[in-house]
Amino acid sequence: MVCLEPLTPDEFAHWYRHLGRLRLFWAKPVVELFPLYRLVEGCVVKVRWSSEKPRLEEAYLIILRRAKKLDFAATLRGTKILITPEEVEKSLYQARGGLYIYSASRPCATGLYLEKPPEGHPEPGPDHVLLYSGPDMKYLLYLNRWNFNIDYLWLSGPEHLDEAMESAICEARRLGGRYVTIATGDGHLGLIDHSAYRPDHLYNTYKLSF
Repeated sequence: MVCLEPLTPDEFAHWYRHLGRLRLFWAKPVVELFPLYRLVEGCVVKVRWSSEKPRLEEAYLIILRRAKKLDFAATLRGTKILITPEEVEKSLYQARGGLYIYSASRPCATGLYLEKPPEGHPEPGPDHVLLYSGPDMKYLLYLNRWNFNIDYLWLSGPEHLDEAMESAICEARRLGGRYVTIATGDGHLGLIDHSAYRPDHLYNTYKLSF
């Protein structure tokens, strides 16, 4: 029971566990994750994150198609993360991020593989596939081979976003993925206008303040 379209419950659990390695405010290393209950407009998932503190951090992922009524969330004790296509009042949240989901069935164009990033870019992890445009360096991205999230993206100019995304889509399709995602938050990839390459699904993510 997970209601984040277009992911199935198993896909969501797998995707979210790998996403936790980015340590965003709404996705941290997962110890436990399980559905709590379904709502008319979505569902609530309980998650326990690994923490530097002696105790695990408890959080609730509140996934709603419409975020009209949030009163019920006040009864949940712990960090409350709202994931919704809608925007909410600024007074209701402490932090805001985004989730962009692109279907791997879209037209795509193959990028080039890169073994080691140029100086000035972060060190990739063993789970990353590095793709770039070639010697012209229009873009560079690190695609997580397990959950098909773009963990790092660099563009020489915003007009190259479509080329970068199409190369990620081709690679995800080759690896058997149904989608490519970009997750933002805490400044991570927040300076890029990802909506310029229109996603199939767009969600706002909020850390609620109550």
